[in-house]
Amino acid sequence: MANDNSSGGGVRQFVDNFDASIAAAFGALVKATKAAGRLGDDLEFHRTLDESIDQRLTQASQRTLAMANQLWMASRASTSAAITAADDIAMRDSSGGWTGGPQFNAVTDAVDTLLEHIDVGLDALAKNSAHQLRTSVGTQSAAVVTSVARSDVRVVHAQNMPRPQLQFRDAIDNSPSTPFVWRIRSKPHARVPLDYGLPSAKVAGSTLGLHLQTLGISRPATPGGSGAGTPRRGSPELDAAQLADALGAAAAALPHPYEYEIKHYEAPAHLFAEAPAQAPRDWDSTPFAFVDSPAALTAMLAHLAGASEIAVDLEHHNFRSFQGFTCLIQVSSRTQDFVIDALALRDSLYQLNAVTADPQIVKVFHGAESDIVWLQRDFGVYVVGLFDT
Repeated sequence: MANDNSSGGGVRQFVDNFDASIAAAFGALVKATKAAGRLGDDLEFHRTLDESIDQRLTQASQRTLAMANQLWMASRASTSAAITAADDIAMRDSSGGWTGGPQFNAVTDAVDTLLEHIDVGLDALAKNSAHQLRTSVGTQSAAVVTSVARSDVRVVHAQNMPRPQLQFRDAIDNSPSTPFVWRIRSKPHARVPLDYGLPSAKVAGSTLGLHLQTLGISRPATPGGSGAGTPRRGSPELDAAQLADALGAAAAALPHPYEYEIKHYEAPAHLFAEAPAQAPRDWDSTPFAFVDSPAALTAMLAHLAGASEIAVDLEHHNFRSFQGFTCLIQVSSRTQDFVIDALALRDSLYQLNAVTADPQIVKVFHGAESDIVWLQRDFGVYVVGLFDT
C-alpha cells in the first residue's frame, strides 16, 4: 500500500473528489450486487464439477473475508477474534434457507458502528470550512424545498435537514450490553419509594454502590423514611461483590421503577359504573395547543391533571438513526387536543409522569407495545393504568 494512503492522503483525495468518489463507490456496489444476484443456488454443485470454478470461488471468498475482517477490526465494535468462515455470519438451515451464525449479531453491530462513524465524520467535515467538503446534497443546515403543482404543499428533503439527535443533551448509548438505567430521579404517585428493588444499604462503598451513586439512583433517604419497611424484591443480604459482577456482565439491569404500582394497580371505580357513551367533539370546536416550551408543557399538565381519561399516541422516527427516537406525542382529553414537540422538550418530558403514572387517570393507547418502550427509553415516562384498544 502506498505511503500516501497510510498518511491519510487517500482520505484527503476522497474528500477532495467527494461526488466522484461516492459515484464510483456506488457504481462498484451496484455492479457487485447485480453479479451476486445472478449467482444460482447450486454453486456447491458446480464446484464439484469444475476445479477452476472451485478455485476462483475460494479465492473470491478469501478476498471478501479478508476485507470483512479489516472492517470488523476497524469498527472497534468487538474484541472478538477474526471471522474465519462465512458460517460464522450465516449458515444454511435444514430447509435450505439462511440463518444467523454465532457472530451474526456482533457483525451487525460492527456494521452499524461503521455507518455511524461515517455519518459523524461527514458531519464534522461539513462543519469544518478548512476541509471544504463538497457534496451534491449541499450542507445539512440548508433545507431543499421542492415546488409542486399545489401551492399549499411544500416538500422538504430530509437528507438536507440537520439530524435532530445532534442537539440531544443526553448521551445516546447504542451498546446492546448496556444495562437498563432509569432516567427519572423522582417518582410521582409512588406506592413504594424509587429505591424499591435496589440492593440494601450494605452495598454502600462497594463497587456497585459507588456505581449507583454516580447514576444518582443509589438508595437515598426517602422523604418520610428510608423505605426500609416496604416490600423488596430479592434478598437484601446478597453479597455486594456478586451484585457488582452481575451488573458488569449486564445480567442484572435495574428494576422497573413502577413495577410495584403496575402489579398492584386498582382500576378507578368510575370504570365499572354504567354510563352513556360520549361522542367526541367535532374538529372545529375542539381547542388545540402545540406544546414546544416549558410553559406550554406546564399548562398542558395542569389541564390533564383534571381528566379522568386521556388518549395518547406517539410518532417515532428511525431515518438516519440506529434505534430511532420519538419525535411527536399526541395527547387528548375529552375537551382539548395537544401535540408535543418531543425533540424540543426531550429533557423535560419526564414531567409527564405526573399524569401517566396517576392510577386515577386512564391512559388509552392503540397498539401500545412500541409506545410504552419509546416513552420509557427516550423520556423516562411510565404508564400506570393502561387501556390498550
